[in-house]
Amino acid sequence: MTTPRIGLAISGGGYRATAFGLGCLRALHDRGILDNVTVVSGISGGSLAAALWAYGPDRFDDFDAHTVGLLRRGIQLDITRRAFTPAAVGRNMTALLRSSMPTPFNGQRTANRTDALRDTLAELAFGDTLLDKVTHPRLATVISATDLHTTRAVRFGSQRSSCSVHGTITDSITVAQAVAASAAFPLLLPAIERTFTFTRNGETTAHRVALTDGGVYDNLGLSVLEPGRSSAYTDHVYDLDYIIACDAGAGAPNPALGRFLPTRLYRAFNITYRKTQDAGRARLHEAARTGQLRGFVHSYLGMPDHRLPIPVPDLIACDRVRSYGTNFKGMKPDDLHAISTRGEQLTRTLIAYYCPNL
Repeated sequence: MTTPRIGLAISGGGYRATAFGLGCLRALHDRGILDNVTVVSGISGGSLAAALWAYGPDRFDDFDAHTVGLLRRGIQLDITRRAFTPAAVGRNMTALLRSSMPTPFNGQRTANRTDALRDTLAELAFGDTLLDKVTHPRLATVISATDLHTTRAVRFGSQRSSCSVHGTITDSITVAQAVAASAAFPLLLPAIERTFTFTRNGETTAHRVALTDGGVYDNLGLSVLEPGRSSAYTDHVYDLDYIIACDAGAGAPNPALGRFLPTRLYRAFNITYRKTQDAGRARLHEAARTGQLRGFVHSYLGMPDHRLPIPVPDLIACDRVRSYGTNFKGMKPDDLHAISTRGEQLTRTLIAYYCPNL
């Protein structure tokens, strides 16, 4: 029997997603199938979990301890301190003024608060490691951001980085840069503006991008793993037998929301968002049904407990974790334990139920 090829997607959702993803990775490690993951796709907080594993220590226990330490410590205060030093404020204001000047004197905004996120990630986790320096053999990585100019995904990865509109990026990209771009939550952190060199069909061009949170385009990170993708349209095509989704979504919103303007807008956005996610999951379930995939597992933090296919002993209840925020504050031990344990419990149980051959 051939070794199964597994695609793993870890969704966005700040530290909630990082902790939930840690639990999912623990379940895969405990089942002895983590080494069969041939590509990991990460979005926002999920990109942090994916990158900590893909570019971190070789031993799982060391990765686990490092990730727990970072989750307990938090990075939000570090980002704030870096962003508001006099030197950083000066660089940011200069770049903002330059980008606001009329044509032809204006330029891209080369410095902003999101640089503080990048620098914090570099100091505490990744240093100046480049995307092709993956710790684990035969593992491909995909860390996705969203380009506000083209409204398409920009995929940063160990094998290649690209945007479907422009082609393949030839510049060297650090892991810290990629994760910061993927996690640049639009309401709090400005888009990262850069000019990259792209190549397509032997032609080289330069294009400006404005990178924001990858969850704006695809918060589950699943679209890049779908079967049937064509190399004529994307650099990211992966042949997979199984796909496992670690989804840190909180589930259905409070039904009382929607009466006033802010909550009406939030509810309307949420409906569109969920419809897109549901469609992506439906395509993968259909791919499993028709044999394009041998199996698809959706480990969902916000899944109502009564809808699980089988009882899970000592399950951490959905209501215990679903309201945890999507920031990057240091996590209390009880919250970290609850979210990561639920991720581990759901992933282990659902793999055993839906993909017993794994």
